[in-house]
Amino acid sequence: MAAGQPRIAVIVHPDNGFADMSRKQIVDIYLGRLVSLPNNRIPLPLDQQGGSPLRERFYETLTEKPLAQINAYWARLMFSGRATPPRMLPDSASVLETVSQNRDAIGYVEDDKVSPSVRVLFYLE
Repeated sequence: MAAGQPRIAVIVHPDNGFADMSRKQIVDIYLGRLVSLPNNRIPLPLDQQGGSPLRERFYETLTEKPLAQINAYWARLMFSGRATPPRMLPDSASVLETVSQNRDAIGYVEDDKVSPSVRVLFYLE
């Protein structure tokens, strides 16, 4: 992580019913491989807009793959009709608002933007 950049907080609704989710589960949710949670609910992964530096850092840190590779992966899945990519939102404020209002939502924001209306699962550094 570059000096001065905030950590990335992976966030969920406070009442989503999970004490913990593993990093692998988050990767699987964001890559469309985990479509149902252990409580049989369907996760709603939220993404930041395409050109966002935060989005690039999130995927590179979480998956250890460049964003171009993630974009190509999703293009193949969408073309085949096998999966739908995470819902794209314009910024961290929109992600915070959506997560705070939807029990099944999961998102990521800069750690200095986290509010009491969400719960942090873990931080990516």
